[in-house]
Amino acid sequence: MAWLTRTLGVVLIAIAMIDIFMTVLYPRTGKSLVSMPVSKGTWNAFRQISRWSKSDGLLSYCGSVILVFVAIFWIALFIIGFALIFWPVLGDEIVASQGKTPTSFGTAVYYSGFNFTTLGVGDLVPKSTVCRLVTILEAGMGFATFTVTLTYLLSVLNALTQRNVFALSLHHRMGGKANAARLLQGWGLNSELNNAKTDITNIARDLFQLLESHHSYPILHYFRFREPKYSLARMTFIAMDTAALLQSALHPQHNQTLINSAAVTELQTGGLYMLKQLADSFLTRSCEATYSQKKEWREWYYQVVELLNSAGIKTPEHIEAGANFYVSLRQEWNGEVAAFAKHMSFKWHEIVPTEL
Repeated sequence: MAWLTRTLGVVLIAIAMIDIFMTVLYPRTGKSLVSMPVSKGTWNAFRQISRWSKSDGLLSYCGSVILVFVAIFWIALFIIGFALIFWPVLGDEIVASQGKTPTSFGTAVYYSGFNFTTLGVGDLVPKSTVCRLVTILEAGMGFATFTVTLTYLLSVLNALTQRNVFALSLHHRMGGKANAARLLQGWGLNSELNNAKTDITNIARDLFQLLESHHSYPILHYFRFREPKYSLARMTFIAMDTAALLQSALHPQHNQTLINSAAVTELQTGGLYMLKQLADSFLTRSCEATYSQKKEWREWYYQVVELLNSAGIKTPEHIEAGANFYVSLRQEWNGEVAAFAKHMSFKWHEIVPTEL
């Protein structure tokens, strides 16, 4: 049985090492053995508890709890893995400094634990060269694991802060509403939208930063705050609706330079790319648009056109054609945004405005 026990121990250590590598050192969304399953399972558990207790506030703690769970899993895998390696040689190659050596698995976990945490209690002593080398190896891996874990936690919190800054920036640009029409109105106060390209480029850049943050730290997805303005669904809706309105609600000839600019193209294609990438990683399916929803989109478009006209911004001569174009553009991304809102337990009206 000794070889089987040691083999199992090596497997557990290998799982921990691979998961740390895939989560921290090669951070691409969805590629992990432990951290992603733990994250998804914890999130689903929190959602169920939130539904039973009818308290969405519980969900705001989920991201932090997942961080703790993942760190505990890594440490536990290492300690138990090395304990399985040491267990068969207790009392032979590893002995007590005084008295009889206990040979239980609990003793092996104790010996492995103080090695991994580099406490060095010293009441159990390795006698063989191999056990001494493995003991040193475990202590080194323990030190490296704690260092990597702390670095990872700090990096996640830093990326979370950057995401929240982007969310607040969008929120306050529109006067506290998820209203892309207000952005267009602000850009077009002089009826020329001269300052729009710079802002559009900045929003697109922040979207790419958002995508890479979620690629590097998938756990970010499970930091769900009570305020909808911090939600991924709200941020992506604003960005994508801005791109759709820029292409459909402005006069195609008068604003041709802006509509066909690299900034607008980057916002449109970059936003779609981000949504598809994150949807493939975190969602099982998107939500199909219904006829009533498309009718609401058209009503929203008419309100936007009216607002832009009141600001002196030229809109398409054929409003119905513009509305059809807007509906076709929105149909490309609305399903993913709605699915993200539902997955993160937000009501749709909290994400999308119904009136200006």
